[in-house]
Amino acid sequence: MEITKEYIFKCFRNELSDDEKAALDAWIGESEANARIYREALVEFEYMVVNGDIGVIRDRRPDMAAKRPAVIRKAVKIAGGVAAAAAIFLCAILWSDFRTKREMSRNLLSATARPGQIMTMTLGDGTSVHLNSGSTIYYPALFKGRERVVEVEGEAFFEVKHDSSRPFIVRTFASDIEVLGTKFNVDADRENGRFSVTLAEGSVKVTAHSDPGTSVILKPDEKACLDGGRLTLAGTRAKDEIRWKDGIIDIGGMSFGELMDKLEMSFGVDIVMTSDTMPELRFTDGRLRISDGIDYALSVIQKGADFTWTKDFRTGTIYIR
Repeated sequence: MEITKEYIFKCFRNELSDDEKAALDAWIGESEANARIYREALVEFEYMVVNGDIGVIRDRRPDMAAKRPAVIRKAVKIAGGVAAAAAIFLCAILWSDFRTKREMSRNLLSATARPGQIMTMTLGDGTSVHLNSGSTIYYPALFKGRERVVEVEGEAFFEVKHDSSRPFIVRTFASDIEVLGTKFNVDADRENGRFSVTLAEGSVKVTAHSDPGTSVILKPDEKACLDGGRLTLAGTRAKDEIRWKDGIIDIGGMSFGELMDKLEMSFGVDIVMTSDTMPELRFTDGRLRISDGIDYALSVIQKGADFTWTKDFRTGTIYIR
């Protein structure tokens, strides 16, 4: 049986049988991913109830109404008057709304693009995010306060919804990127110590954690990289840096090791180097289409580097010699 968000909503509306509830409990316990889906559905359900979403609350059974906090029922009874009851009910709703929004802004959700896939999502403020294969974003269900803050591990392209009163901040292991509304790419690979920001439109401010007193402002077609703990600026072609959104790997200017890391991420495979020396990659420019597959990609790369490779078809692991 497929567990959907609508099915979980039925549980919140007390519309499931005991057997169905037991099946749902078992499904939640199967994996952390299932538990996360359940938690996200709970936050969304509470928010819709607080904001009067009739589609969510219209089928609530009478016995659910009886489960309201006793303190609210008692206060309404004591008040005695319609106006007083309405006032208390309104206070309860406002408090519930405040509490729900506060929790939605504090509790971070997460989304991860599966190996070999690209994920596109829209955040609560209308910002569009493209996640490259294997990358993760942490974000609140609701942006609240003076800033819109998310965290990224890996590579992502942002099309930030403009809001002059609330800057949008992307936090990574190496740097914070602050914008108001713009389009940019961030590549934050903690494991390999790689970090860069490429600006497509607008402007961004980048501040390295290693030197918080210094920031750089990027213009379109500029790229900021972290080198020895300091940010450096260089000109680039932003459209080349973000071709991965269209399923294309730009291999120009990469070392062989960097390219193998890129292939692992893009195709969702393990690549093992069995040679003591790293081959030299002689390409100065080139592109690979992910849809052509890893075998074709390696055959193209062989034209610009001296190596051989074999694949373990049982595990999918590729060995480079």
